[in-house]
Amino acid sequence: MESSPRILKEGDRFYDIKQWFPADCYWKGDRKFKKLISSFLCGTQMDQLKNGVFGKFLELNEVGHSGKLTHCMLLSQVFYKDKTKIVFRVFGNDVVFTEDDFHSIIGLKIEASDYSFVDDRENRLKERYFSDIKKGLKVENLYNFLKRCSRLRSGAADDISIDVEVCDEDAVKLAELYIVEVVLLGKEPTRNISDHSMKITDDAALCASFPWGSFCFEELIDNLSHLLSTESVKKKIIGRIASYTAVGFPFLFNVWTMEVFNDFRQFAKYEDPGPIRMLSYSSIGCPKYDTLVNDFFSKASKFKVFKVNQSYLLQSSSKVNVNDIVNVSSCFFYFS
Repeated sequence: MESSPRILKEGDRFYDIKQWFPADCYWKGDRKFKKLISSFLCGTQMDQLKNGVFGKFLELNEVGHSGKLTHCMLLSQVFYKDKTKIVFRVFGNDVVFTEDDFHSIIGLKIEASDYSFVDDRENRLKERYFSDIKKGLKVENLYNFLKRCSRLRSGAADDISIDVEVCDEDAVKLAELYIVEVVLLGKEPTRNISDHSMKITDDAALCASFPWGSFCFEELIDNLSHLLSTESVKKKIIGRIASYTAVGFPFLFNVWTMEVFNDFRQFAKYEDPGPIRMLSYSSIGCPKYDTLVNDFFSKASKFKVFKVNQSYLLQSSSKVNVNDIVNVSSCFFYFS
């Protein structure tokens, strides 16, 4: 039996604490991307990659994330119409995840620009190295190509072959493309690779100046803000959702959470090496859902203990009109 529609005002929680449920948020990007790339590139090619726009990602120790911490944060989300940011209510504070925050974490350029002109360009990388693939080029196709080239370079069996030789410049471009698609966008092996990304990485000057930070932030928050509001989730009864998958790079979302609430750093190996915040976290652990809820999110007595980085608080000037409302079916909240 369906309940009457609930009126959701901006600033309202999506989920009251009584409606929370245990689940895990998975990421299916390539955690071992550095191993694949280092076996694919030779020494001089690797140096070029390290000196390029994505070189800092080779300094990451690991890119796994705490799915349950991500889940608890998503359950803490509050509704705002402004899709350029995402807001959470944690420990009695409204904190906002913005593009500027993302830039300080990842170190990639942010900028509002129109790069649609690349859509009219020829996809040279695809035509040269994947001409046999008539439909969409998938992540697994790129992975297999890099793996095959790696085996050739290490002196594999004679039955391993490729149609064309990869020059140094293209090898670096393909490695950069892999980082974009499989790490920053977190695509699964069966997902298609973006023609847009391929054309940008093929233009060295454009790739270096492209606002990858803005591009990846938009992909990440668009995914995070909808993970618990898809039709498949709405139809589930609370407690029946065991897991779901995030795209983008949720490791960075965990980093942001720990930058806002330093107490969560107890679940990570943290050392402050410099301004790019993601490099401060050599690993992030996986606390249990019950631990997070019982010891952190649901205990009012803990609110006075937790320190909040004031720079991440939602400022009053940023708040939107709380009288602006939308009608939302209550099944979104009760999964009935």
